[in-house]
Amino acid sequence: MWKRFNQLNELRNSNLHFNHGSVKKVNQDSKIAEWTDRSGKTHHQAYDYLIMATGLKRHWPAVPKSGSYEEYLQDGKAFISNIVGGDPSKPIEGRRVVIIGAGAVGIEFAAEIKNYYPGINVTLIHSRNQVLSSEPLPSPVKDQVGKMLTEEGVNVILGNRASITEQANGEFNVKLADGTVLTADFVIDSTKKGEPTTGTLPKECLNEDGEIMVEHDLTFKTGPNRESHFGVGDVIAWSGIKRAGSAMVMGQAAAWNIFASILNSESPSTTSASSPSSTSTSPSSSPSSTTTSLSLTESKIPLTELPSWPAVIGIAVGKQCLTYDEKNGMKYGVDVMQGYFQDDLGWAANLRYCQLTDVVEREEAVEEVEVKVDAGLGEVGVEVSAAA
Repeated sequence: MWKRFNQLNELRNSNLHFNHGSVKKVNQDSKIAEWTDRSGKTHHQAYDYLIMATGLKRHWPAVPKSGSYEEYLQDGKAFISNIVGGDPSKPIEGRRVVIIGAGAVGIEFAAEIKNYYPGINVTLIHSRNQVLSSEPLPSPVKDQVGKMLTEEGVNVILGNRASITEQANGEFNVKLADGTVLTADFVIDSTKKGEPTTGTLPKECLNEDGEIMVEHDLTFKTGPNRESHFGVGDVIAWSGIKRAGSAMVMGQAAAWNIFASILNSESPSTTSASSPSSTSTSPSSSPSSTTTSLSLTESKIPLTELPSWPAVIGIAVGKQCLTYDEKNGMKYGVDVMQGYFQDDLGWAANLRYCQLTDVVEREEAVEEVEVKVDAGLGEVGVEVSAAA
């Protein structure tokens, strides 16, 4: 899906600006980010605080490759055309689509295609003996996802590497390690691993995998002005599986910590109240009486610290969904799909979580409220604004 920022009501704010472009360099010392807009013009953006939330560099079709909605639609239509065949006069029954790689992306693609186009023969090939082999999940979870794929009608081939050769007639030969050769009308390669988009940062703040090393309050571990730099989501080194849900929690924590840091920086750090020190030597007084200088330190707002967390997953498999976490164990089925993703891949639920409203949704809600007000108040004449 594709949503413009101006389609979200709460983001229509005069103090909030969106610059569309690519960051080329972040200077932690001077707090200046260099970036280029879509026309190639270079800009320099000074900042007080920075959040790196650029995630992993993933390949199409796992993520959009275009920067505009129109191009995105063209890419999507071309991709669907490759799946179903470009000639609408020909039936899709018996068309053959092969997906290479049974990570989360490959699994969801395979099941989604089979769900939308039952007549297409969908084959998912994986080099390991279990799907989701690179994820730190219990074997029963991986086995169940494989079983669900089969239930959805996907042909799953495990323990075989595949090499792909495109033929002159536009078809593909997919040769497996065991010598088997499959013919496909279209092949989707989902084996490419995402890479952290951290090339704009100094290398000293990254680990060997290119991920940002952060403290539990999500500030950078190293570098000048590290307390003003935060990392969230897939771009940082963290425990568990890289997921959107984790990134959203990190985003909340980083936002709160920046807000707390601003308030702490604006409050006076110390207030001193003192009186002269004196020791009485009068016989009538106590042996020693001393008044000391007191330093009253105003308490700082603490920053939120996130714990390390174990592996958690929620994966859509056609009409079904599987979820797993250590506390609740494994759940799966059609009802779980409705509870987690509904019919819109969880878009509405995520908006509610972020306390955002789609402009269209809000206009419909306001119209409904106004109708109810008119019907209930009659001739009283009380006006209720859209904002109310």
